[in-house]
Amino acid sequence: MLPAGRFARFLVSGFWLLVVLPNQKPVTSNQKPAPISSTKGLFFSHPDSALEWFYWTGHLADSRGRAYGFQVTFFRLRDFHLAHFAWSDVAGKRFTFDEKAHLGLPGIAGASDERLDVYNEDWRAIEQPGGKVLLEARGEPGTLTLTLTPSKPLVFHGENGISRKGPGPDDFSHYASITRLSAAGSLTAGGVSRALHGEAWFDHEWGPGGLPEGVAGWDWFALQLSDGSELMLYRMRLSDGSASPFSAGTFVDPDGRARPLSFRDSGVSLAPRSTWTSPRSGARYPAAWSVAVRSLGLDVTVTPLLADQELLTAKSTGVTYWEGACAVDGRREGRPVGGRAYVEMTGYAGRDVPGLGRQP
Repeated sequence: MLPAGRFARFLVSGFWLLVVLPNQKPVTSNQKPAPISSTKGLFFSHPDSALEWFYWTGHLADSRGRAYGFQVTFFRLRDFHLAHFAWSDVAGKRFTFDEKAHLGLPGIAGASDERLDVYNEDWRAIEQPGGKVLLEARGEPGTLTLTLTPSKPLVFHGENGISRKGPGPDDFSHYASITRLSAAGSLTAGGVSRALHGEAWFDHEWGPGGLPEGVAGWDWFALQLSDGSELMLYRMRLSDGSASPFSAGTFVDPDGRARPLSFRDSGVSLAPRSTWTSPRSGARYPAAWSVAVRSLGLDVTVTPLLADQELLTAKSTGVTYWEGACAVDGRREGRPVGGRAYVEMTGYAGRDVPGLGRQP
């Protein structure tokens, strides 16, 4: 485990990372934006990038129909490897999370640059024949073991996989996703194994890092709609609560074709409907959202399945953020549409640079 002082000042999330090591400037690299021209090796580790993350979320059910949500994320900050495993038991109204932090050492924590194989102690994601992924994580709810099979093709976000987050030279990431995978496996606890099935979402991002100047946080949405389409949106949230001009998204139709979205040109609207205040951090988060995209004829409500899905990650990344399973209900092009979603919200507990306290 990393001594606390070694990473006392950095911000990291499954969507965007800021790192400020003691007496150093924010993490940057000499990497320049490069269009993604091939899928070959895309999900391998990219050690030339200062920051990288592999991110899975999903909705599962057991044989009795009990609903669950999960998040498993592996982060790499140069030679530091961090990971989060969150579990939402909807019927039990219980949310738990676990975290890990290690230097990259063989057999302890690492990520292969020859295949998809990323691990942190006994948590692992490794490619299987036929494009499948075996995902394993152990925490308070038990041991989660899932086989994930792509239902949709790979999509790139932004322009040729370059996702701009701001105007600065380091305000970008390379960003690709599989927006729908079938999930089958089990959760084992106390010697009892429960079969699980459902659907998942996979993101892979890598780049130089940096939180754009003037950005207080971000709101990220991954919607899997009942008509077979998916929608990813991210709002880079300015200090006044408005969306940065670099806020964007991607719509994936039922056949897997991806369409980039800009907030202005596509008529994207994100409006909180209510709030929830954390009894631990004191942060006040939106508790439900109205999400509309004029160019898609989409108008839906995104509602958390549990109010409390907040992570306070003092033992790893040091960041306080909300990320959890949600339900989707509304209309698209005049017809009813439902679905599931995962939402991530950061910056509501302050600008949240650990070691410096809450930032204005």
